[in-house]
Order: sequence, then structure tokens, then C-alpha cells
Amino acid sequence: MERWKGRVALVTGASVGIGAAVARALVQQGMRVVGCARNVDKIEKLAAECQSAGYSGTLIPYKCDLSNEEEILSMFSAIKTLHKGVDVCINNAGLAHNEPLLSGKTEGWRNMIDVNVLALSICTREAYKSMKERNVDDGHIININSMGGHRVVPSADEHFYCATKYAVTALTEGIRQELREANTHIRATCISPGIVETEFAFRHHNSDPEKAAAVYESMKYLFFPLSVFESRRHSQCSHICAQCPSSCSDRRCADEASRAGVIAVKQEASGGEDRQQPW
Repeated sequence: MERWKGRVALVTGASVGIGAAVARALVQQGMRVVGCARNVDKIEKLAAECQSAGYSGTLIPYKCDLSNEEEILSMFSAIKTLHKGVDVCINNAGLAHNEPLLSGKTEGWRNMIDVNVLALSICTREAYKSMKERNVDDGHIININSMGGHRVVPSADEHFYCATKYAVTALTEGIRQELREANTHIRATCISPGIVETEFAFRHHNSDPEKAAAVYESMKYLFFPLSVFESRRHSQCSHICAQCPSSCSDRRCADEASRAGVIAVKQEASGGEDRQQPW
């Protein structure tokens, strides 16, 4: 992380969950992090916590509705004016609505596409443009995907969401190919977590908090392996999947994970220390 100190990262959806954790970690490592969300109150609180902790980096809250292209473009313009540009773009923002394919509302589908697919694509395009304008050849574009982008879960509430995440899988591969054709060392990475206990399920099932809580409760005794595929030179794309190799429907991920000697972490419900062991 030494070479990233003082450089600028954009983290979308930085107010809670994975986005907030990533923003904190990058600030701790000395980066200038622009954290954006529709509501920046929590990002401002996080920024104050980072400052109080004495982290060497800085968290800059920025209010942005990612479903609005004009606001995204305005954000990139502000970053260019105040911080010269973006060196790392972490497309973390994403959402789900309970809108099945056979009975869902178009408004919910459109919102998922706007945030999960279009905002990611717009931010990627603008971040790449920012890098090229400043001759940055070691930048990084990181898409926070989902295991829902590799298999369709047996729940009607998730089907359209999974479709948007399949799009993220395809988009990341497309980005990799275009970066390679551009003969740049800017890299693209796709990270596909399994279920992570954040506010996501409670926002997804906002009318049924008990259902949301049950989602996380059911996962407490499962193993969560993590397979990391190294980025290659000339903008090859790395894939990080959190999924049991024996049950992963994507056999490529399963085979690669097995060969890599996946590390599995089991969290004990009793509150004991996490145990790590080779898969």
C-alpha cells in the first residue's frame, strides 16, 4: 500500500457496510478517500472517527445520488478541481428491491439498473478518463460484485438483483478487454462476496425486519472461503469469490479455489475466536 499514500480513491456507497469499511481501511493506509452516498451524515461521522484515530489519510464526504448521471459528473468535476483526479475507483454502491420477474414494479427494476449497472459504468468511464488525462498508468478500478452475479438464488425477490450482478460480471470482463486493447497497466478487479452482515438485507426487506435478521442468522455456522486470483500485467482482471468450492455453480471458481488452497473462516455463534484452516 506504500505507493498509494496521498493518492485519491473514490468509494461509492461509503456510508455503511462494505463501503464504509473500505473507506476506513484506505484512510488508515494514508489515501485521500472521497466517500459518496445520498446521505453523508454517516460518512461525516466516519471521517471524524478516522481523524480522531490519527489515521494518515483523509476521508472527504460527498453527497451524490448515483441514480442521477448529472450528479455523478458533477462529483467527478469537483474531484478534479479539488484533488486533481481519481487514481482508484471502487464501485461499491448497490441495492436490491423485492420485485420478482413476474410481478415486480418497473420502478424498482429501473432503480436497480440505474445504481447497480449504469452508475458503475459511468463511474468507471469517468475514472478512466481522469486517469488518462493525468497519464496515470497504474490506476485501479474495483467492482464490488456478488456471488449473485455468478448463480441465480432460488428466491423470486432476488432474481432481478442477480441479473444486475451478472451484468457487473460481464462489464468487468469487458473493461479488462478494453484496458488490454488500450495497452495500459490500469487494472480491473471484480470482488464477489457471499452474504456479509451489513444493513443490506434490512434495506432490501425494509417491510419485514424479521426476514432480514433471519438471513444473517441462518449463515452463522457456514464456512466462507475466499479465493483470490492475482491480477496480471497488461490490465488482466482479478476475481475474488467468497463461496464454498464444493457448492459453487461456477466450476471455474471452484476449481481455481481448490488449487489455490482456499482459506475458510468459521465464526462461532458462542463468540469464540475465528478459526482459520486450509480448505
